[in-house]
Amino acid sequence: MTLSNYDFKSSYNRIDDDIAEEFYLPCMRSSVKYDRISGFYGSTVYIIAWKALKEFINNQGEMRIVCSPVLSDDDRKAMEEGEQAKQDEILEESLKKELQDMLDDENLKLPARLLACMIASGIIKLKICIIKDIIHPSIRSMLHDKTGIFYDADGNAVGFRGSFNETYKGLSNDGNIESTDVFQSWDGGKEAIRVSDAIDLFSRIWDGEAGENVKVYDIPNAIKEAIFQQASQSDFELLLDEIQTQISNEEKWKPGLKGRTPRKHQIVALDHWIAAGRRGILKHATGSGKTFTAICAIRDSLVRGETIIVFVPSKELLYHWKKEIKTSIPDLDIFFLLCGDNNNSWRNLNELDKWTNKNNRVYKIVIAMMTTAASVDFISNVHGGEHLFVIADEVHRLGSRQRRNVFNIISGPRLGLSATPERYGDPEGTNAIFEYFGDIIQPEYSLEDAIKDHVLTRYFYHPQQVYLSPPEQDEWNSVSAEISKLFARQATNDKSMTDIMLSNPHISQLLIKRARILKNAENKVTLAINILKQHFKVGQRWIIYCDNQNQLKTIRKIAEAEGFDAFEYFSEMEGDRDETLKYFLRHGGVLISIKCLDEGVDVPSTTHALILASSKNPREFIQRRGRVLRQSPGKTFAHLYDAITLPNGKIEEFDKSNNIVTGELSRAIQFGAWAENPSCITDLKLIAIDYGINYMDYVYGGIENDEHE
Repeated sequence: MTLSNYDFKSSYNRIDDDIAEEFYLPCMRSSVKYDRISGFYGSTVYIIAWKALKEFINNQGEMRIVCSPVLSDDDRKAMEEGEQAKQDEILEESLKKELQDMLDDENLKLPARLLACMIASGIIKLKICIIKDIIHPSIRSMLHDKTGIFYDADGNAVGFRGSFNETYKGLSNDGNIESTDVFQSWDGGKEAIRVSDAIDLFSRIWDGEAGENVKVYDIPNAIKEAIFQQASQSDFELLLDEIQTQISNEEKWKPGLKGRTPRKHQIVALDHWIAAGRRGILKHATGSGKTFTAICAIRDSLVRGETIIVFVPSKELLYHWKKEIKTSIPDLDIFFLLCGDNNNSWRNLNELDKWTNKNNRVYKIVIAMMTTAASVDFISNVHGGEHLFVIADEVHRLGSRQRRNVFNIISGPRLGLSATPERYGDPEGTNAIFEYFGDIIQPEYSLEDAIKDHVLTRYFYHPQQVYLSPPEQDEWNSVSAEISKLFARQATNDKSMTDIMLSNPHISQLLIKRARILKNAENKVTLAINILKQHFKVGQRWIIYCDNQNQLKTIRKIAEAEGFDAFEYFSEMEGDRDETLKYFLRHGGVLISIKCLDEGVDVPSTTHALILASSKNPREFIQRRGRVLRQSPGKTFAHLYDAITLPNGKIEEFDKSNNIVTGELSRAIQFGAWAENPSCITDLKLIAIDYGINYMDYVYGGIENDEHE
């Protein structure tokens, strides 16, 4: 078929349309030539419609792609002003890094090698473009909007210009398009002129005739050699077949006819969960897509005729799950029953029994807050059986004594979700979770894995040392001395330090009292204001994560007095939380919060976070930092400023396994090791040595905190 045989719409968007099936794939299959403005070289793997590639190649098709290198401000300036040799060196280093990043990425390894084969064989011709700030608006718009043009053998052409989700890391069949305007040459009139203008402008850029402010370069010879080397080690046909298989696996688990497809780590997890009898726990990093993975399993379960119960720890997640399921599975008419946060219809006679019984004619999902689900009334009215699929978000929360009651619910498939499913210092609760849900589905997916695979944003880590004031230090020393005496009295060979702490309420109270000294350290407020003054820029989105309301309100008051656009955000606030968050996301500013980076609230567009809150629990440490790394369009890096609050003097040996300083210092060192600036942890390592801490031993220490459950 030729392009003119299709009746393309004038515009498409990812919400209402299947852009791949309705536009992008038909164009690719019917074309003999494809011109495209890409983003960076590394994003070229997303603009190829892999499902239609065989047909395009059989048409003897050719692609011309203009892309940009990833450059720092200094490199860009050197490219604009430097000599040719310097320009070649900068281009070579940038492209070499992008090529290697693609080959190292588990999700992109195959398409990166096939891309090399296509460049080596001449199917793809590639040029590099660098634009200066002062260029004609039409050229800037074309480069920013990622324009493309398809041509068929009869001389017809289809142009498109749209917005793109460059952060979506997976094999894209729709050119990574979020929305697009389409114009066709055979429509005549203004539409034909738009196509002609796009063709002319692309040709001028390609030929280096778009003006002195648009510089176009051929691929450096060293990069060509690296590409040819990759191509020589690869079998073109075999690679294409492997990619087609990978796409088929994605579509098998895809929850909706349109929208997102699962990434490789999600597909592997789902396949292994099936192999484990549809039971197990996903231990995947915060921000790596656990909810979406579970929704893929929900789609499969609904088609099987099963009924689903989802347990969530908070009211925010109660509504978040309903929204995510409806968005991800729009083609099924799903009925929801919410339980908790004043949603009480489940208490009606036999209501919960009707919702949870076996009924293949209706798609039903019950979403319940854990506190509600653990009640006798709830559990006694659930119609249990093999037809019931139980999912628990933040499954570690079900391990507390009261919430373990839900494990009396009889079900078939079970799936637990948590970046950290183990309950620290609570082996009984941990065992109960694993006995009910099953083992961790292998392989685990760590924060380091997610960053390496570009699932999470790369980040710069800026640990900040905060010391106690003299009065705070005196209080710390006094409480520590009292704790030391109590430990000495109860210490025996057969009792661990954790056993002593858990068995003696007075010691626990003193440990909490001492931890609060660190949490409330007055120098944290000074640090927060100084960092804002030095680094905040108008339009940025910052979160300051506080320990308590007094700290929050003090920082907000000072920040506003200093001229910052600051908002407070916490569960008991007087204003409208949702409206506050919407304003912050729309306009930027400084969001000063308590627990907003824990379970329940996502702010992916946030690029900077200052974490003042101290915690014994490794889970809170991981969640608070991991949430800032969620990807968002235009977000290349995240910046995390982390207040590590320290007392003066060494830490007693008896105290190391339970000390909040030991845990946070150790975990900060590990977190910094994965950053773009790993040298940031050099000082922290020296501090750990000064304190007599072997930081490698204490990364995962700590005690489970059910205070807010």
